[in-house]
Amino acid sequence: MTGSRPQPGSIAAGTTRLTAEKASVAPLMSRFLVVSASMGEGHDGAARELVRRLEAQGHQARMVDALDAAPLRLGSLSRSSYELQLRWAPWSYELTYRLWSLLPVLCWAFTALLTRLTRRRLLQWIEQYQPDVIVTTYGLSSIVLGRLRRRRRITVPTVTFVTDFAVHPLWVHRGNDLTLCVHPQAAAMAARRTGRPTGAPGPMVADRFRGERPDRETARAELGLGPNDKAVLVVAGSWGVGEIDNTFDALAGCEDYIPIAVCGRNEALRAALAERPGGRAIGWTDQMPSLMVACDALVHNAGGLTCMEAFAIGLPVVTYLPIPGHGRDNGDLMERAGVAAYARRPEDLLAALDRVTTLAGRRQVEAGRAMFNGDAADEVAALVAPAPLPVAVRARRRAPRTRAAAAVAVGLAAVWSTFTIGVGAAAAHGIGMARPERSSDEVFVGVRLGPNSIADPALPGRLADARVTAIVGGSLAKNDPDDVRRLADAGVDLANGGWGRHGGRTWSRARSDLLQSCHWLQSAGQLPCHAFVPGRRLDGFDVATARVSHQRIVAHVTLLSPDHPPAHLRAGGMYVLDARDLDAAAITRVIDDLQPALATDVLNVVSFADLR
Repeated sequence: MTGSRPQPGSIAAGTTRLTAEKASVAPLMSRFLVVSASMGEGHDGAARELVRRLEAQGHQARMVDALDAAPLRLGSLSRSSYELQLRWAPWSYELTYRLWSLLPVLCWAFTALLTRLTRRRLLQWIEQYQPDVIVTTYGLSSIVLGRLRRRRRITVPTVTFVTDFAVHPLWVHRGNDLTLCVHPQAAAMAARRTGRPTGAPGPMVADRFRGERPDRETARAELGLGPNDKAVLVVAGSWGVGEIDNTFDALAGCEDYIPIAVCGRNEALRAALAERPGGRAIGWTDQMPSLMVACDALVHNAGGLTCMEAFAIGLPVVTYLPIPGHGRDNGDLMERAGVAAYARRPEDLLAALDRVTTLAGRRQVEAGRAMFNGDAADEVAALVAPAPLPVAVRARRRAPRTRAAAAVAVGLAAVWSTFTIGVGAAAAHGIGMARPERSSDEVFVGVRLGPNSIADPALPGRLADARVTAIVGGSLAKNDPDDVRRLADAGVDLANGGWGRHGGRTWSRARSDLLQSCHWLQSAGQLPCHAFVPGRRLDGFDVATARVSHQRIVAHVTLLSPDHPPAHLRAGGMYVLDARDLDAAAITRVIDDLQPALATDVLNVVSFADLR
């Protein structure tokens, strides 16, 4: 930031040192409260470094864990749930992450509940410590502080330091006085979301990654690397989540690179990789500078603190198999910023490593180092008032129990809406649904069959020849198992069309459409259910049940008209003909009518089984 305060909505791209004028009027020693969260190492790492820098300037700084502000050990429960979600149900994190962006109104209800749960303890910390400035490195704490600051419950400046490249709606709040980011690209995004001052002083990385580098030959010798070996550091955060084993195997299976996997606190992963030939597996370590100096590139899956450390030390970075949500967004944005490569397919990984370990990698390294053009500690210290008054945490009367209960009910209603209505809206945008592989010549066509057509003995051969998927409901499979078996014997791809009755509660609908229907379809066709093509609006119960039963949901489809065939088809498009009231002859006519469009657009029909 410059010597003058940025105007609302402006981007202070970069950070300059405090001017002599500010230094002359600012107090010699100020107090700073730094709110972090023990959700992995990224938030805590940035917070600890900020505390260290502020104390080096002669100030007092105290770091607290936002998870401790929640009552009844809800903070530790949230941390455990988040880790389990990333480890065993990453699809659910992707769904909610995208959903908050798609439906911001749900963010309001969620953050209102979060504020009610944590504000009492947070305000106690502020009143006890009397800070001149409050800084948070955790998104949800940023929301709570912004709400309290905007309502004047907090009277001192509040600052958010965003540790990711991706600035999610739940990372920033317009009530905060300043938002600091790791890159100008992220600062621009934060400015659009908040309309408040933003800056990009660069990542908060410890000095040992920016000072004198460890000896490369010694570090490589400790890993048993030869002079001509190319080593790749494979990281997955402090929890060791994601598909790090697949990355390890892809590198160990080639002759060009040796994977050095850092598994964090995931001891089971470390033990499993240690038994595999062709690489090294390391558990939790504080020797990351030496490991980075010893290696030729870094492959990550989250875009967190380790990537920032690699930028500081000058190690080329590649994104591969990122975790859902912020991992994928960070990979996209770092690629756009020119500081990291992004390998989206297995065949791209080695090519990306070949690029970044040559001239292209040197340009990328310079772009990464250019991010460190300021100091967030200076930005934060500049917000201290010349003659700060004692912190006044504005008192508020305790709300009646009925009002508190109503607020909790609203929050729970928001969670329910997210799981039901919100998931349906996300599905309409293709979030969390089956998608085609990247291809320029494939199109997916399915026909929802009824009793009038499934009994025709000529239909299976025609569907098989055209590679059209037969969508069969559970009740139809139960009543006409021989006809379904005839389709399977002819090589027709079978998809689950649901049970057919849509009454009852949400969870019972999911059970009948996905579990009961799939059971009868498998019994009749002797084939596993791989795709569910719903005939109604989806909700969270459907998505969860589909994951448990290993069915991909095909929801983002275009309906075909039996009377008006399309003149053009979209590459990668998914098309469904509802033929429950049609006979086999009408279905055959529609399939024949699609041929001119397929020829014009040079497309091939592919079964729903090829969706991912």
